Amino acid sequence: MALLNTLNEVTYILDNKQNRQQPQTTVLVIDDHPVFQDGISVILDALLAPVEIIQALNAKEAFAHANSRADLDWIFVDYQLPDSDGLSIIKELNTLMITAPIVMMSGVDDLELVSKALKLGVSGFIHKTGGKMIFKDCLDTIEQGKVYLPTDTRVRLEHYQQTVGKQNEAIMKQLSTRRMDVLLLVAEGYSNQEIAGSLSISEATVKSHVSALMSILDADSRYHCVAEARKLGLIK
Repeated sequence: MALLNTLNEVTYILDNKQNRQQPQTTVLVIDDHPVFQDGISVILDALLAPVEIIQALNAKEAFAHANSRADLDWIFVDYQLPDSDGLSIIKELNTLMITAPIVMMSGVDDLELVSKALKLGVSGFIHKTGGKMIFKDCLDTIEQGKVYLPTDTRVRLEHYQQTVGKQNEAIMKQLSTRRMDVLLLVAEGYSNQEIAGSLSISEATVKSHVSALMSILDADSRYHCVAEARKLGLIK
C-alpha cells in the first residue's frame, strides 16, 4: 500500500512537472459554423496540446473574450460572420493592442481580401478547406516570425499586386492634385456645391473633375467612383 502511494505521488509530481514545462496555449477561434469550430478544435488540440480553445460565434462574443482574456496566444478569425466581417474584427482587435498572431480564414480565396488582411497586419491566411498539415505549416511559419500564405495564393497575390501597381501608376498619371482633392471630398459625401465652396472653384469645374474621375476609374456613379478608388488603394 505504501509503495502504491509512493508511486502515485511520483506520478503526480512528474505530471505537474510536465505541465509546468508545457504551458497551456490559449486560442480564440471566431467562426459562426459549429461544425467547423469543432473541426478546427480537433486539429489545434492535436497540434498545440495542451491547449484551451475559446469559441466565439460572432463579433460580439469575440470582443468579449478579447477584452477579458489577456493570455491569448493565437486568434483565428473567419471572414464572414453574421454581425460583422473579418477585416472589421481585425481592425477592432488592433485597437485593443492584441499581441497574439491573427490568422484570417475564408472559404473564398479572394486576392483583394488577402491583400487587405495583410495590410491590417495579419500573420497568416488559411483557406477553410485546408486540413491539418495546412494549419501545421501556418503555425510553424508564424512561429518563425514569417507571414503564412499557401504557396499558390502567394504566387497569385504577387501577380495581383504587380497588376494593381501598374493600374495605379497609370491612373495616378491622370490624377492631378486638384482631382485628388475633389475625389477625397466626394468620398466624404460632399455635394458638387459643397466641394466648390471648400476648394474655392466653380461648380462647373467640380462637375468637370467628377466626370474626369469617373472616366479614369471606369465608374458609372459617384459611389462607384469612390468604391473603385478605395479598391485600388488611392483613398482610405
